[in-house]
Formats: sequence, structure tokens, C-alpha cells
Amino acid sequence: MNTDLLRQRRNVILISSGLLLFDFAKVTITKVSVMGTELLVGNVKVLIYFAWILWGYFLLRYHQYLRAETDLGISATFKSQFEGKARAYVFQEHGREWFSGNIEFKRHGIRWAYSVKEYIPGSDSNNEVESGALPIYKAVWWLLTSIYYVTVHTPKATDHILPFLLATAAAVVSGIRAIQGG
Repeated sequence: MNTDLLRQRRNVILISSGLLLFDFAKVTITKVSVMGTELLVGNVKVLIYFAWILWGYFLLRYHQYLRAETDLGISATFKSQFEGKARAYVFQEHGREWFSGNIEFKRHGIRWAYSVKEYIPGSDSNNEVESGALPIYKAVWWLLTSIYYVTVHTPKATDHILPFLLATAAAVVSGIRAIQGG
């Protein structure tokens, strides 16, 4: 992660955490200290609007810098976890320990299918030798455990997803508080 992205990430986390803290703690602002000078606040709503404008700016900048990253590795890690579990299932179902080719997985709506492709002498490519569908309940379980793995066992979720979750939480909590009138 480059230093510019880290800086934008820090800004989003700080402003979102601050907005959440102010909403939950019901902080009232009467004075602001800027470089040793105390300022009395006449209209607190101006500070709140300013904080939300900063929040929007920091969130936009984080999104821009994150999009400029070439590969976050989130989907590749997730895919390798899911396909590892699915591949073990296919081996077990066919009573084999290896195939001379590869196994491809494709999603069709909510169902997942696999295709075993092996090299057959005399042909120029791998040909499909077996195919089938993965059980839905197992595929859902593998998806959930893959999400768990990426979230808990890698820094990818906290590095890239957490800032968006905090920003969303700040907006949702503030919206709920505004609707409730307090």
C-alpha cells in the first residue's frame, strides 16, 4: 500500500470515527482551540456541516487512491480459498488424488458447476472429461468460510474494507439520529 493511500485511509478512519463518537457520546461543542487560540462557537451546526464535508472529501479521495491500486488481492485470496475447498470436494467425489489437467469452476445464478479438463494425447488442448454441480449448501458454506478467512486471517479487510464500513456506519448512525430527532 503506497503512502498516499495510507494517508487517505487514515483520514477516512479518523473523520468517520470522530463522527461516530460525537453521535454516540452526544458531545456539545462550545469552544474550539486552533493553534492556541480559543474560539467560541456561535453556531455549532456549521462545524457539523464542515465535518460532513470533510468526511465526503476524505471518502472520495480514499476511493480514488484505492481505485488507482493495481491489485488489492482481495478477490484472488477469496477465490483461492473457495476453489481450494471446491477442488478437494471434486477429488473426493471422484475418488482421485489428482487430475492430469485442471478443474474450472463457474457460477450459474446461485449454483456453482465444475468442469474437469484433462490433456488427452493427440489433441491440442485440455478436453472436458467430467463435469457436475457443486451442492448449494456446501458452496454457501465454502463462500462463508472464505469470507471469514479473508476478513480474519488477512489484513485485506482492515486495510481496504474497514474505512468504507466506518464511513458507512457514520452516515447511517447520523441519519438514524436525525430521523429520530436527536
